[in-house]
Amino acid sequence: MSMRPVAAAVLTAVLALSSLAAAPAQAAPPAGKGAGAVEAPPTLRASAILPKFMLTAPNCRVDETVRNDGYLNTYTLHTPQGDLKVLSTALLGQRLQECAAIVAMDKVEPAGQFGDAVVAKGKNTVKGAVNLVTRPLATVGSALSGVGKMFQRAEESLVESKASKYEDNPAAAALGYSRSKRDIAKRFGVDPYSTNPFVKERLDRLAGADFAGSLVATGASAAVPGAVGVGVSVAGTSKWLTDMDVALPPADLRRMNRGKLAAMGVPADLAEAFIDNTDLSPVHQTLLVNALAAMSRTANREAFIAFCLSTDSEDLALFRERMALMFASYDSRKEHLVRFERVGRFVAGRTQSGRLVLCFPLDMLVWTQSTANLVQRFHDSLPGRNAAKAEFWIGGGITPLAAKSLAALGIEAHPDAAATLLGQGR
Repeated sequence: MSMRPVAAAVLTAVLALSSLAAAPAQAAPPAGKGAGAVEAPPTLRASAILPKFMLTAPNCRVDETVRNDGYLNTYTLHTPQGDLKVLSTALLGQRLQECAAIVAMDKVEPAGQFGDAVVAKGKNTVKGAVNLVTRPLATVGSALSGVGKMFQRAEESLVESKASKYEDNPAAAALGYSRSKRDIAKRFGVDPYSTNPFVKERLDRLAGADFAGSLVATGASAAVPGAVGVGVSVAGTSKWLTDMDVALPPADLRRMNRGKLAAMGVPADLAEAFIDNTDLSPVHQTLLVNALAAMSRTANREAFIAFCLSTDSEDLALFRERMALMFASYDSRKEHLVRFERVGRFVAGRTQSGRLVLCFPLDMLVWTQSTANLVQRFHDSLPGRNAAKAEFWIGGGITPLAAKSLAALGIEAHPDAAATLLGQGR
């Protein structure tokens, strides 16, 4: 089966559906009736909430039972290498794409020199995959000599920014092994900082062979990742494919991100704390900063950076990255966001018309007791915030009780916002 329709369909489905709230298989009944009614997170069926072509990918399939915690879905992905727990529909889309990439990686053997299917070592692309990165960032220091770039990177190293937990150790980076890994990841359309252990294993194997000069493709289709992400121009799960060059060294990305944060007016100490958060990979950081940088007329963007400082897990990193993308899309497509404002532990955008907009890239919002309490407190604070109206833009679905309860509080809910805001490239 060709990987092209699988990958393209999966990425489109993630953005168009983002785990639509279908009838749960074992939904718990509300805890009470009337205004105080709440509900327990449901157990869902994958076949009821995902399109058919998102239930399987090359050499993997999604288990039928899906757990929801009131906010995100947890999937089980069965692969020949073992099962993977996948937290969120957004990450599931990435994992399914990685399944297709693994099939291609396994067709490449480390033996001899690069074959005719691969462009000479040291170049940036694989034959047939020139358009993999359709909108790359400008090459770092493109006008500089190799020595000039060396001094730029040395400058970054003197800042002593912390490497994220997703990166290789300094020795691997110094030897050039990490560069080989990033190049291989770019060729196969995967995130070089992916936490998928099966992807990491293959990146290590191929990067080691590449570094040693002993990599050969057993076939052009094996080395060409044209089926994995090429032509994808939508935002969201794999937006990094079109918005950044993942082969760039982490130090270069951090330097660019620091410069963009300074241009936004983010205080230096706050910017450094954000850059030094080891739970944000270079990809997470760069996409988030790019989204905020695109909101050039929005004030107080440092509030969003401060909101991200508490990120301490991969799912939170992806959540906040997608939240930034949603805000940027709202600002460009719906209504200009004049400024960001902190709302308790969250951050909201203030529109020109005075509304408060909160973007939540959730799979499904369930009206649990915790959510009910949180939203009630938020509602009670609106008069003091000089905001008569508020909007919740929810990435995925919303239960009927949650929709009814939000409406009763005068909060306008917009479910399936991943399709509305992230469904097409800007």
